[in-house]
Amino acid sequence: MSQAEKWGIRPLSNWGRWGKDDQLGTANFITPQVVAAAAKEVQRGRIITCAVPIDRNGPLFPGRQPCVRMMSLMNIPGREVGLKTDSVISDDVIVMPLQGSTQWDGLSHVGYGGSYYNGVPYTAITTERGATRNSIFKLGETLTTRGVLLDMVRYKGAEDKGHLEPEYPITVDDIEGCLAMEKAQVRSGDALLVRTGWVPHWYKHPGERRGYFNHQPGLHLKTIEWIYDREIACVAVDNVNVECVPSGYDEENVFHAIAIRDVGLTLGEIFDFEALAADCREDGRYTCFFAAPPLRFRGAVGSPLNPLAIK
Repeated sequence: MSQAEKWGIRPLSNWGRWGKDDQLGTANFITPQVVAAAAKEVQRGRIITCAVPIDRNGPLFPGRQPCVRMMSLMNIPGREVGLKTDSVISDDVIVMPLQGSTQWDGLSHVGYGGSYYNGVPYTAITTERGATRNSIFKLGETLTTRGVLLDMVRYKGAEDKGHLEPEYPITVDDIEGCLAMEKAQVRSGDALLVRTGWVPHWYKHPGERRGYFNHQPGLHLKTIEWIYDREIACVAVDNVNVECVPSGYDEENVFHAIAIRDVGLTLGEIFDFEALAADCREDGRYTCFFAAPPLRFRGAVGSPLNPLAIK
């Protein structure tokens, strides 16, 4: 029995769909034609970042250490470091988990049954080289496509509170109802952007963080069928786990396991869609050109990024 059948959904798999050596997964849906069509979403030239600041104050999942930023050079005369200049120079260094801010989970981030996406064995990740297959590095020239914002906070009438209820499972009916409210449709190769308000809640209410990570609104497992059928290229959510927590199942991270390992779906966490949602409400258009490639960390299983919604 597959993991999907075990948890009550039909078997889903993209293994072999783009060949036995594929390492892009559903990013394959972002064809040149999809990108060219997505560029037509740019009408006003408005650029909106969907990233949280990279610092020590963000919602960092338990077990991951906060970033450390240091000055490696600070107000150093150029001649002291061998440069023919009287200018002074400053450089900095950062040490951080690659999944410690707004970030993508790559296709080597979660596996089960002895393998990652497309049958890649656990042994493909080594201490020395990292992910030798399915690395986030392979996605450096994709994840730029048409974005569709699902403003679930607005759809569920939760604007006064600013976020969905803790543990709220977003259903397929919710997704379709929200799209109908927004008069939006999804297309093959789209990025699905889901606003729950949970990341902003971290920043707005620091005194209410108890249980924050263990009681998150997010996607219900059944939505993976809908995402699969509509050939969504990637999913980004403004929470810390994409799926709702607790999941309602005996195990957690079931959505991650099926989405990443079976479907080959790149998942994004710790996004911030507040400014984008405000702009969408203002102009009544919930689609955008979404430029969100990961950094090219060779061998990495995930990456921080500065995703841009351009309208």
